[in-house]
Amino acid sequence: MSVKLKRLVNPYEQRMLEFLQTCIDKNYKIHTQVSLGSFCELDSNLNWDLKKFLFSSSSVDALITNNDYEPCLVVEFQSSYHDYPDARERDRKKATLLALAEVPLLYSRIKDFGFLHLYSQDEEVIFNLFTGNRRENAQALIRKYCEHSFSSDVRVTA
Repeated sequence: MSVKLKRLVNPYEQRMLEFLQTCIDKNYKIHTQVSLGSFCELDSNLNWDLKKFLFSSSSVDALITNNDYEPCLVVEFQSSYHDYPDARERDRKKATLLALAEVPLLYSRIKDFGFLHLYSQDEEVIFNLFTGNRRENAQALIRKYCEHSFSSDVRVTA
């Protein structure tokens, strides 16, 4: 019996993390594969399903914090795997918990061979990974969320 090391991120996640690094300055940090329970704290009674999900092994792909480690933004890297019903349900629960904790959530997905879509419920930016066209729009979207001031206490309330 043996244990082998594996990469923390796949090539797509690596590319996304490298892109996110170009969007933030030295006042912010990017953390990968962070469990929801490590930065969301229960403040009241949630329904059992969400409570169980919060304390499961569910994690976010990228959490951006300020230098005081206060959450600013979560970025979830989407693939075709997220089109399946089970994955959609997990994504819905994660989005619900983040909304309750008032931590903004953006999704990223590469579509149409080389177009990076960054989107939330309210907005979307598309940037061409090959030409760099509209890259500044994508960077501005990330910066907008990072620069927004959030409370230092991140609590999940129902």
